Amino acid sequence: MRVDVAQICSLDDRIVYFTCAVGSSFARWMGSGPVGVGQFHVEIEIPEEVAEWSVDASRQASVSTVDEVDVLVTGEVVRLGEDGDPVVEVRLGTDILLVEMARTQRELVVNEFISFRVTEIQLYPYEV
Repeated sequence: MRVDVAQICSLDDRIVYFTCAVGSSFARWMGSGPVGVGQFHVEIEIPEEVAEWSVDASRQASVSTVDEVDVLVTGEVVRLGEDGDPVVEVRLGTDILLVEMARTQRELVVNEFISFRVTEIQLYPYEV
């Protein structure tokens, strides 16, 4: 996904504020080089298990900051894990996120849009 890093919020913790085609939020920069402002191609990762989610009737992929702490992600379920695998593929714009989902709620449905909150997302830059 192409993102615009608009602000470096914490050099020590490598926290940046970014915008992209589906919204904007804070994230942890995971690149090996120095953190910088500008346009980058990144892979977005969710580093924690998602315990709760809800069906989103808007059917619009998005990422946004909630309560200045959490990140709200809305995307389309495109593939479910098989044989007890908790990893689910969720489409966010043109990209696919691999999300580990707790099996505590009802089963997910392919092509359904879901929303979930996480405490952090991570950006891994790569060269095109």
